[in-house]
Amino acid sequence: TNQPQHQHKMSAGYAERLKEYPNKGKCGLPENYDTSRSLSSKISTLAQLMNQSCYTVVLTGAGISTSAGIPDFRGPNGIWTREQQRLMKVKKKRKRVENNDDQSEQNDNEQQQQQSSSKGSSSNSPSFVTAQPTLTHRALAHLITNNTPHPNHNNKNQYYLHHLITQNIDGLHGKTTSLPRNQLSILHGDIFTEKCPTCHKEYIRNYEISTIGLQPTGRYCTLGGDPPGSCTGALIDTLLDWEDALPEVDWERSQVECAKAELILCLGTSLRIEPAGGLCTLGTGLGYVDAGAAEWDLDCGGYLDGVATNKKKSKKKNGRKRQQLPPKKLGYVIVNLQETPYDDGATLVIRAKVDDVMERLMSKLGYGSDWDGKDDDDDRVDEHEQGQDGKNGDDDDDED
Repeated sequence: TNQPQHQHKMSAGYAERLKEYPNKGKCGLPENYDTSRSLSSKISTLAQLMNQSCYTVVLTGAGISTSAGIPDFRGPNGIWTREQQRLMKVKKKRKRVENNDDQSEQNDNEQQQQQSSSKGSSSNSPSFVTAQPTLTHRALAHLITNNTPHPNHNNKNQYYLHHLITQNIDGLHGKTTSLPRNQLSILHGDIFTEKCPTCHKEYIRNYEISTIGLQPTGRYCTLGGDPPGSCTGALIDTLLDWEDALPEVDWERSQVECAKAELILCLGTSLRIEPAGGLCTLGTGLGYVDAGAAEWDLDCGGYLDGVATNKKKSKKKNGRKRQQLPPKKLGYVIVNLQETPYDDGATLVIRAKVDDVMERLMSKLGYGSDWDGKDDDDDRVDEHEQGQDGKNGDDDDDED
């Protein structure tokens, strides 16, 4: 096979592959924790919101993976934070010795040693391959795939969560093998996934894809086409570089799901990368969706009437009148240790570790201590064995 002989080390290895980009947002903001009493009250409120909501969507960020050993980007010890700190130290040293060549040379040597030491520390981390889903990953998958009695519905097939949107590239949501692809929107790519741009088939690997920026990986499609197996398109990675556009279907589906949502949970995300960060505002009914997303037919039978779009909406589509969405909007909840640009508009802001919140929330929602089966089996397969519909996971959803 073409399986790589080594594995890139965690987020640092991924970050090193990205092109230079100066506008990484605020980094290194202080982390704050709610008091024990305040946290208990807020988790009770969150459970009440979950019980009131008939349609809940989750947006996840790097903060839900730190307990798996994967560093975040903007935390006190985040990758971008440490990068900015190193650059500041270099600038200060250069100012002090700008007229002394000997000291400048000594400073350069010290800088190289510091960078070498920093890279060496990241190599002690486990690889993306060996990282396992956290309690939060497992809880979210359980809430999406396991129905439970819901106080506001007679329907026994009601679920607490309905869709999951992630900005993470670590593939940990995919390792919770019970989570269907059509209930997971991946906005920035997956380090284990490559796809065929011709037939849109996705291939989930048990090793990291070494390229970035939607580049050819050196492998070819073997499962796609009509009849299946007839497509031989060149596969590309799914990891976005800074200038790459979001994947069309996942992005449009994310907007639709958030527009349908009565409640949006933002877990472990600084909400500083746009346009993904702005998805939370759709939980208030005040956000905007792109033109493409406005054409999606919603499960409830309506369209995105009442949700602002960036184009003029027609009154009918395919001869059918547009229907209003359910009017109830509970807003969005943020669970993050650092402040975000969207804190002021949130229904609830919780300052605590996401795993701690999810563990207590599961208890509040009535789940016993045995809900977590801790599915540690990694069912990823080699390059010839598994392919998925890269569009939606549904055969009847076409990309227009």
